[in-house]
Amino acid sequence: MTVGKSLPLRSVSQINSFTRCPMAYKLSRIDKVWPRPAAWLPQGTAFHEVAELVEIWEGYGFPLTLEEAQDMFRVFYARDINALTEETPNFDFWSWSGPYNGERDTERRYEVGLEQVEKFFVWRALKGQDIWVAPDGTEAIELDFKIELDGIIVRGFIDAVVVVNGELRVRDYKTGNTPGDDFQLGVYALAVAMKYGVEAPKTGDYYMAGKKGKKVVVTHPFDLTEWTREKITAKFHEVELLIQAGDFEALPEADKCKFCDVSFSCPVFNAQ
Repeated sequence: MTVGKSLPLRSVSQINSFTRCPMAYKLSRIDKVWPRPAAWLPQGTAFHEVAELVEIWEGYGFPLTLEEAQDMFRVFYARDINALTEETPNFDFWSWSGPYNGERDTERRYEVGLEQVEKFFVWRALKGQDIWVAPDGTEAIELDFKIELDGIIVRGFIDAVVVVNGELRVRDYKTGNTPGDDFQLGVYALAVAMKYGVEAPKTGDYYMAGKKGKKVVVTHPFDLTEWTREKITAKFHEVELLIQAGDFEALPEADKCKFCDVSFSCPVFNAQ
């Protein structure tokens, strides 16, 4: 009896990582070299967990208070920072963020994260979002999916699917400075359609949590209609062919390399 080969398992983040720099993708995803820690990762993870729980408890009819949500952020942030410091206790090896070294950035992002949670509460009170309820009764918050695109399994999580003017819209939360692109949202829209048998959302946007002292911004909705199943499938297969061929060219750029968490293991970066 011959055991069939398992299908490749991919995600939007893998495609984006490979597109940004195939060498970094290889070092991180295949070689699994040590990644340089960065305080912005626990900050983003903690905010996402809190935002999910805020919406979940609201749906239960037991809304969280701001204080409860911020306490949750403290717990989640400390958990992930502690895990990173256990592996890399020397902050000299952590990523800098502008003028802030690893230790200072860890302290700074604790405050930034608490403020972002507060701004999320203010934004929900003033504008809010109407969370879609899927046909199976699932509230579309941190919605997991796994779809097959002609022999490639694509999985991921959608932060929220909301209803705007009677139509579905996929939404992704960002705690950094830069929104994502329409490809990510297009994949999410396709996943909603394939998972629930509904028409794919035609638009998507990014909730930008904002830097310290900056207001929340929800981006202008992206038109996702050009991201058909065929076009998305072609993009995943294009990258898959390069991965299977072992084509991992380094694409060095000063700004990219500065924030690359595997640059210490990169032969091109270290040869410069």
